[in-house]
Amino acid sequence: MPARPGKRKRGKNEYFLFGSNNVECDRTGFKMKADECRFEWNGFYVRDQSWEERQPQDFLRGFPDRQQPAVSRPGTEDVFLEPGDVTANDL
Repeated sequence: MPARPGKRKRGKNEYFLFGSNNVECDRTGFKMKADECRFEWNGFYVRDQSWEERQPQDFLRGFPDRQQPAVSRPGTEDVFLEPGDVTANDL
């Protein structure tokens, strides 16, 4: 039966359910009932089939890395050789 003029045809998820309203999935855009959706960690309201658990790597904590060497000494003064300072007998 065709829809009457001025009357909108309803989709399969547009029915009355006491205490639940129609919502749109933030990830897929599908219309669902609110009790068929849930919040993700990033604030999206998604249907149960699209829900993703938060990545466990997000909960790892870094620790400080010591960048300094165990032993450090001040540098020595550079010594430059002049021509003739080293002879064949010194080698």
